Amino acid sequence: MMRTVTFRLAAYETPLWATPNFSPGRYNGAGDGCTQYLSLHPMTPWGELLRNEDRRDRDQALLLRASIWAVKILLEEDPLEVTFDTATDLGITPVDLVSDDQSACRALAQSFREDDAGPRAFVAPSAALPGTRNLVLLDPFVALSYELSPVAPEDLPVAMVAQDGRCPEGLWNLVHYRGTPTIHSALDAWQSEDEFEFVEPPVSPATLTI
Repeated sequence: MMRTVTFRLAAYETPLWATPNFSPGRYNGAGDGCTQYLSLHPMTPWGELLRNEDRRDRDQALLLRASIWAVKILLEEDPLEVTFDTATDLGITPVDLVSDDQSACRALAQSFREDDAGPRAFVAPSAALPGTRNLVLLDPFVALSYELSPVAPEDLPVAMVAQDGRCPEGLWNLVHYRGTPTIHSALDAWQSEDEFEFVEPPVSPATLTI
């Protein structure tokens, strides 16, 4: 069972997909099916956006404005944990989980979709913000008001928590961008048999002003 709150940036009236995704993502090709990407840390969606938009410094990052949503997760079964430790058991490599080449991850998710007994929800490392994780759901969902109780399995309570917001100060320094010559820091720690912990950028009065 999983009961938690996740986070997502979305420029639509809802943060959830009820139709197949228009654009490819790490765990879906365009039109592959409904694939929901929800973050377990509230800063991960910003990290994903900075990476996707290739905004690498303060001036570039602060031009971005986005709406962030909170999504209550109410799953009767725990999602599959896809980690650097378990990747090879699933037929991919640990590097695949955070590689710029997303083909192995897409194939893995497609194998889940095609297997009637395959997982419909899994947690995997964020390629954008090392040390954080995303929850991936492979089914359509529809949004309810945040305080309503779901009446069907496809119902998830949501609320917009920031409109036209900007990313936290300094977060761009923690993002693993595409084409970066250095290894993803969480993968690097795992390969060295070290622990890696995401450390949030500090907040001060200076960081609260643009």
